[in-house]
Amino acid sequence: MNDKIHYESMMVSVPSTCQIHLKRFICDKEQPGTPVFMLHSNLDDGSIFYGGKHGGLARYLARQGYDVYVADLRGKGKSWPTVNGRSDFGYHQSITEDIPALLKRIIGKRGQVPQIWVSHGWGGVLLTAFYARFGDSLCRVAKMVHFGVRRQSLATNARKRFLIEIMWKRVSRLLVWINGYMPAKLLRLGRANESKGNYRDFIQWSDSGKWCDSEDGFCYGEAIQRQQLPPSYYFACKGDKAYGHPDDVRGFIKELGPHDGRMMVLSRRGGNLRDYNHIDMLRHSDCERDHFPLLLNWLQKA
Repeated sequence: MNDKIHYESMMVSVPSTCQIHLKRFICDKEQPGTPVFMLHSNLDDGSIFYGGKHGGLARYLARQGYDVYVADLRGKGKSWPTVNGRSDFGYHQSITEDIPALLKRIIGKRGQVPQIWVSHGWGGVLLTAFYARFGDSLCRVAKMVHFGVRRQSLATNARKRFLIEIMWKRVSRLLVWINGYMPAKLLRLGRANESKGNYRDFIQWSDSGKWCDSEDGFCYGEAIQRQQLPPSYYFACKGDKAYGHPDDVRGFIKELGPHDGRMMVLSRRGGNLRDYNHIDMLRHSDCERDHFPLLLNWLQKA
């Protein structure tokens, strides 16, 4: 197979003045493989899947024959305009406008071919919320893969108390009030800032036992119980103390109800090359010879 990766950047319109960026990674344009849709977490953009000198998961899967599409959510990465004090969107827009528009662009390229969905962190909460609300109405999802996903923050440790209780809930709340958005880059919490609406929804969804839409009250927690999720693989890391603690990942899996889901906690004790953290689980140079091949083997099984 030709292992030269071809890249394509696309701008996708949503029901506002915003443009959302979608980047494609493919080796064989004549015989494209299964489409893979990737969605990033809070405080981040799509480069979590391909940035840096070590290749990343998007390039890795493209070299294995997959047709990979990586999104930058509204206001993030190469999407336009970037988050600012006038940004008036929250998770409702991500779920009901952004994700559908991105999926429709992929369908426009590939037709009604079953897709694989891959997420990192909070991107998995958004993808699952979309699936709770719309199921397979746009396209069939063959499998889901989630890295460090959690909704509620249940585990307790010193690092989590500092990042969530102090930086997110106290310092950031003040800065959101002053600026009209969360200046995550200024605080060195991530590569992307968050809108006031995203900040509000994150705090609400993290703290509440009920998982409901802040705009129309739609209950994602109840709706997901009525959907049949596709086979799903959940990766967590022993070294992820704050954003995707293994106990929180287990809690999220349980919240989704009975489904064909498996979980792997990446750790030296478990046979992995290192105790990865929330970012390293996708960006470290060891990933391609450690757990990426395990993921590939699972994806290739019927």
